[in-house]
Amino acid sequence: MRATIRLRRVDPRKADLDRWLALDERRRALQTQLDEVNAQKKQLAGLGRTDPDAARAQGQALRNRSRELESEIARVTQEWQAILDWFPNWPHPAMPPGEGDDDNVEECAWIPGQGYLPAARLGKGFHTAQHMPQRPIHAEDPDFAPLHHADLGQHLGGIDTLQGAKVSGSRFAYMLGDIALLQIAVEQLLTGRLLESGYMPIIPPLLVRERSLYGTSHFPEGRDQVYEIQPHNVEEGTELFLVGSSEPSNFSYFMDRTLDEPALPIRMFANTPCFRSEAGSWGKDVKGIKRVHQFDKIELNAVCAPEQSEALYEEFRTINEWLLQRLELPYHVVDKCGGDAGYLATHRQRDVEVWLSGSREFMEVMTDTDTTDYQARRLNIRYRTADGATHLCHTVNDTGCALGRMLIAILDNYQQKDGSVKVPEALRPIVKKDYLGR
Repeated sequence: MRATIRLRRVDPRKADLDRWLALDERRRALQTQLDEVNAQKKQLAGLGRTDPDAARAQGQALRNRSRELESEIARVTQEWQAILDWFPNWPHPAMPPGEGDDDNVEECAWIPGQGYLPAARLGKGFHTAQHMPQRPIHAEDPDFAPLHHADLGQHLGGIDTLQGAKVSGSRFAYMLGDIALLQIAVEQLLTGRLLESGYMPIIPPLLVRERSLYGTSHFPEGRDQVYEIQPHNVEEGTELFLVGSSEPSNFSYFMDRTLDEPALPIRMFANTPCFRSEAGSWGKDVKGIKRVHQFDKIELNAVCAPEQSEALYEEFRTINEWLLQRLELPYHVVDKCGGDAGYLATHRQRDVEVWLSGSREFMEVMTDTDTTDYQARRLNIRYRTADGATHLCHTVNDTGCALGRMLIAILDNYQQKDGSVKVPEALRPIVKKDYLGR
């Protein structure tokens, strides 16, 4: 566990293994004492028949001691659990070591019209940026200064952050007309593929209790990214939180349930608004719709048996790449290193990052995560085998498409010299236009 804490770069003051081991030893010793006291209480039954006064006196002393031990066990257990909550999942043996995105290992890179780059051109971090298009790849005349997506969206009358700020504050936006229709087209394209592949659509609650966020390991880490609803506005004063992904809601549907093994895996997807405070990111990517407080996302999730999780992890990647190739967007896929691998539940994680030809940078649009039984353990999701035995499920999740960011990728790569935007061929049956702004 020490090596895992170091690899995952978890704060050792929170994941304090030495303190946890000491508390665990103390907890066991206290429980042994409590068991002995309880055994003595049972033995008093015989004394009560021969010496009731002595039995009452001893019984009261044992009850007092029992309460003292139970109180101390509760106190120790509370601190013990608070440290345990910061222990990360065991990493996959192949998880790369490293501190940040510069240490992520490129698995592949793809460019429209060229296909996959040879393995010799792959590296770490953003290595393949040098091989990516340096001008909007779908521009008919690439000899122009590309516009930032926010300026292009404003020019087209489809992205309005000024009115969004007036209505809701900074980092909110209206998306209108053709830009909104472009998002709907992406949604329909991916949704069609998922339905054809047997994924179950789900429309989940967007407000959840703390257990759902704790269960998926969005708490305690990441709590500063979540909006909390004031309980006096909620029935029975329940504390509720807006989800930053439909993942907590989706997996919580199976909370405290035991599934039959033949029903596994259960594949599902949800298309929902998501909310994040983006604490700590002030001043970074604030222009436009790249890093906003409310965004739409199609989330893919699977509940499965342990032997199925690796194949599902790869299946999600296949769907990610299918969408980007249908949209003819350049991208690379990176195996995330320990220091950059998302939340504590992560056993293995990859990002799919689209290349913005106009601004010459990679941007994350999809993330796949295998969490093994970490989330299922917290949420108590089990399955029953034919012999009646029960086991913890595994969970696998994927950002099937961060829709706002996909719009950015399309605007960036498909912009034209005259300020119009060519519509990806796969979206034209829905958009009913070849160009936006012409």
